[in-house]
Amino acid sequence: MAEMDVKLGICDRCLPGTGYFSLELASEAGLDGISLEFGPAAKGFPLSLRRVQDAFLEKKKLYGIDFCNITMSAFDLIPFPVHRGHACYDIVRVALKDAVSAAAHMGIPLVMVPTFNASAVADEDRFRNAVDMFRYICAVARDKGVKIASESVMPPERQIRLCEEVGCDNFGLFYDNDNFFYEKGWNPVSVLEALYDFLLPQIHVKDGRRGVLAGSLLGEGEAGFREVIAYLEKRDFKGWIIIENLYEELPLRLLNKNVWQTCRKDVEILKKAVKRGKTK
Repeated sequence: MAEMDVKLGICDRCLPGTGYFSLELASEAGLDGISLEFGPAAKGFPLSLRRVQDAFLEKKKLYGIDFCNITMSAFDLIPFPVHRGHACYDIVRVALKDAVSAAAHMGIPLVMVPTFNASAVADEDRFRNAVDMFRYICAVARDKGVKIASESVMPPERQIRLCEEVGCDNFGLFYDNDNFFYEKGWNPVSVLEALYDFLLPQIHVKDGRRGVLAGSLLGEGEAGFREVIAYLEKRDFKGWIIIENLYEELPLRLLNKNVWQTCRKDVEILKKAVKRGKTK
């Protein structure tokens, strides 16, 4: 195995307890950092509050844990690629602007925008709306030193077209091996190879089987985890590798009543799979 200059992280929503407690767990597992959820719209996007941001920064200092990104999974329920005049248009723009403000205040380099479910870029109209929305938030983020990433299961050529039409130097793509396998049945390495030059330096890894998302320990499913790591080694990937397996959900929670032990096992699998050179 070739050495990679990478950091290893996990999504805070994958850890038992989440919230501030997630930093303690990530530190205990020997990880370098966590991805923070911006929070649900129904609760007013909790991470938009400065007091919440500062509380996380206090825990960061206590546990020595980095924040790799802010993720806006709220867009699973409220549509991101909407046009001016849509009922959610102003909500989306304000949320994006607040997420960038939080990232800048907290020293977080990237805000990740998933476009699944309610935010799926399903047709050309939504594609145009997504381009406009990404251009807007990239302009806001540029002066604050924050990058914007798009995560989707659009075909690679359509994702590359998105990058070209947004046309901002602080915009790029976010890759997840299992999403493409679960949603489309595509070979994760083939997709990674097609998208690699357009990726920002953070990826999700998880594993699963046909019809089951994020439901297998890393390397024990069918989503190409080990092949993806081998490809990253070949390309001398530098950045974050972030676990997104769902330990509190079926079927992973059946492996051990103490789901934290299952999570720790997965972290050890990742550490053994990734030979690291320089870190931190």
